Amino acid sequence: MSTSTLVLLLTCFTPSLAWLGYFYIRDERDRGPLHLVLLVFAGGLIAGPISLLLFEGLERVAFYKDLEAIDLLPDYKILSYSVFGIGMVEEVSKFLVFWTLVGRKKIPFNSPMDGVVYAAAAALGFATIENWYFMSAVEEPIWSRAITLPFNHVLFSSFWGVGLGLAKTHGRSSGVVIQGLALAIVFHGLYDYILFSASVPNFMVGPLIVALWLWVSFAIRRLLNMPDPSLAT
Repeated sequence: MSTSTLVLLLTCFTPSLAWLGYFYIRDERDRGPLHLVLLVFAGGLIAGPISLLLFEGLERVAFYKDLEAIDLLPDYKILSYSVFGIGMVEEVSKFLVFWTLVGRKKIPFNSPMDGVVYAAAAALGFATIENWYFMSAVEEPIWSRAITLPFNHVLFSSFWGVGLGLAKTHGRSSGVVIQGLALAIVFHGLYDYILFSASVPNFMVGPLIVALWLWVSFAIRRLLNMPDPSLAT
């Protein structure tokens, strides 16, 4: 293995696995099987190429034919592509990978926090391969991107992760999962819209990420403090 390939592997995988360890440890009550979490992470790596194929199909739609110059397009097209292109394709790809590998099987969730951990695993696998594509095309590793991109993907996917946890352990309807997936798509799209649009300063992604991190922190505390339904009388 060449030195450049080793550096690329470290740059892309180390931050993602570190974040995965962090969220896995946050499940303080009854962690799910580690091998399943790693399986979903590996599935997230596959979701990257799947989303690329979907993007290629989307670029054939007349409405999105000028995507190569997206920063020059009208704001409504940028917003539309950011939400219904990037946000939808990437979040649905991550969710479908999880559902194919774990979700549709009768695997018990030990706590509602399991949903967040599985969503984080899928998101981190996806971010890893996305970073791989990007880092392969630049001369030197960009560690700021390597660290922040996986974290951002976890924040977006946390919405459907929370919904999964509630549906699997507290009998909530599938509607809460769909609602979470919709919110993930919207906030993911909003993030990319800010980056692409000339009408909104790029630094505005900072407050958005902070707000999402506060949401995740609050949601995790609530999930960890929820009563165990198996102990209900």
